[in-house]
Amino acid sequence: MRRSSWSAVIALAITPFLASFAHAGGKALACYQQATVPAVYKTVHERVLVRAATQKVVKRPAVYGYQKRRVLVQPERVSYRKTLAVYQTRHRKVMVRRASVGWEYRMIKGVKTLCKVQHPAVYKTVSERVQVQAASKVAVRHPAIYSTVKEKVMLQPASSHVIREPAVYKTVSRQVMVEPARTVWQPVKVRGCRH
Repeated sequence: MRRSSWSAVIALAITPFLASFAHAGGKALACYQQATVPAVYKTVHERVLVRAATQKVVKRPAVYGYQKRRVLVQPERVSYRKTLAVYQTRHRKVMVRRASVGWEYRMIKGVKTLCKVQHPAVYKTVSERVQVQAASKVAVRHPAIYSTVKEKVMLQPASSHVIREPAVYKTVSRQVMVEPARTVWQPVKVRGCRH
C-alpha cells in the first residue's frame, strides 16, 4: 500500500479521538501532525501549430513586344503605254512631163521655119511624209511595293501557378500536474510520545 493510502487510513482512525485527546491526560503512544504535500508536476513537450498551411495563386500577365513585319502595299501590275507612229519627210524626184517630139516654128535667118523638136522629160523634186514606225502599245511592268510595319505581338501568354507554404509548427514545453497537493498526517517525535 502507498504511503498516501496509509496516511488516509491513519487520519480516519484517529479522527474520532482528536476531540477527546486534549482531555485524555494519558501517556501518548504516537503523535501525528498534519502536513501539506505539494502538487507534483512534470514537464511535457507538445508540438503546436503556429501557422496553418496556405496556398496562393500567382498570376503572370502576358508579355508583349514589338516586331517588324514586311507587308504588301501594292501588288505587281502591268500597264500599257501607247507609242505614236513615227513619220519621216522624204524627198524624191518625179517626172512632171515625159520626153516628147513635137513641131514648132523657129525663125531661121529671118524666115519662119517649121522644125521637128525633141523635148526632154521634165522632173521636179517633191517632199512626202512617210510612216517609218506604226503606232503601238508597250507593256510596262511595275514591281510589287512592300513596306515594313511595326506591330505588337504576344511573346509569352499569360500563366498562373500555385505557391504552397507548409504549416509551421513549434515545440512548446509546459508544466502538467501529475498529482495535486494534499494534506496528510505524518508521525512526529514529541517528548513523551513513543512509537
